Amino acid sequence: MKFVNEGEPTQVRQDEGIGRFRWKILKTGESIDLPLLVGKAYGFKVKSTEGKLGEKKVETKQLEVEIQDIFFKKLQKIKGIGKQTAKDIVNIFKTERQLRIHINNDDELPIRNDVEKLLRGAF
Repeated sequence: MKFVNEGEPTQVRQDEGIGRFRWKILKTGESIDLPLLVGKAYGFKVKSTEGKLGEKKVETKQLEVEIQDIFFKKLQKIKGIGKQTAKDIVNIFKTERQLRIHINNDDELPIRNDVEKLLRGAF
């Protein structure tokens, strides 16, 4: 999750694997990617941006989309589906649940026939 340091410069410990870490000084106004609990423990604010919802200006928080990442990795594990094909499938079906609904309803999937067979076999 993205956080912004709005206070004094702070020294932050970042993990680089098992038993390995490094220290980084995060200056005022800089952003960093940290787990939720760690960012809150340092007292950082969740990074947000302004957007529009109709005529209204709204503030949206920048949250990681882990569900799509899991779905993307699951697709790549299927033999015959590569990185680009997995990206195309995630663009069409945002979640694994949407894909399963289309497969269970025997809907025609808007992708190549060979990929459709692989998906129907896997899901």
